Amino acid sequence: MTRILMISLAACLCAAVPAVSHAASNAVKSTAFVEAIATRGHACGLLAPWQASAIRALAVRDMERWDVGQRASLPTEIESALSKMTCESDVLAAWIEGASRGFDSEMLAPYLVVYRVLASYETPPKIFTYAAPRLQYASAVTAINVKLAELEASGAVPEGGGTWSAYIDRTETAARDFVSYLSNEDAAPEDRDMAAAWLAQSAHIIELWLHDHQE
Repeated sequence: MTRILMISLAACLCAAVPAVSHAASNAVKSTAFVEAIATRGHACGLLAPWQASAIRALAVRDMERWDVGQRASLPTEIESALSKMTCESDVLAAWIEGASRGFDSEMLAPYLVVYRVLASYETPPKIFTYAAPRLQYASAVTAINVKLAELEASGAVPEGGGTWSAYIDRTETAARDFVSYLSNEDAAPEDRDMAAAWLAQSAHIIELWLHDHQE
């Protein structure tokens, strides 16, 4: 799989989140703000666990190229952001309302497809089974199939436009390429790391989603 395909799937996930400043000088404050949204949103009952986790996954992605100083300053910035945000904060409600229109069709959908692909392997990658420790995946796949069908029937547009069939085909191909990267000794280490991250995140986030929908 090319780096372009990996970045394309990353873009599918990132597009659902309303923009905040990502200039280098504001990177730490922006990430702290996103963490505050995820923490307060979940604690206040405005975000489901999977939504908070998916938002945090985007923040982690933004941190990949941070230097030591930026990482060291993050805890203080998070505390500051949390101190200014309550359950009644207008910015919290507005941010979540703005993101909510794309939560399922743009943020959840790629994780659903990646999880389903990984569950279809006769021997799924260990990075998947450790993050989604089920003895069998049939009920999970059924729930995913139902959700994808509901998204298509709702008239929601998948990230990038086009049909849901074409979107799912693209994402399935990317997911299989992620798996192949794990054992590709010729792949750049950062590409293998990125592939592993998306697989693990897909497993974790969909397990949280399944908990809400199957129990």
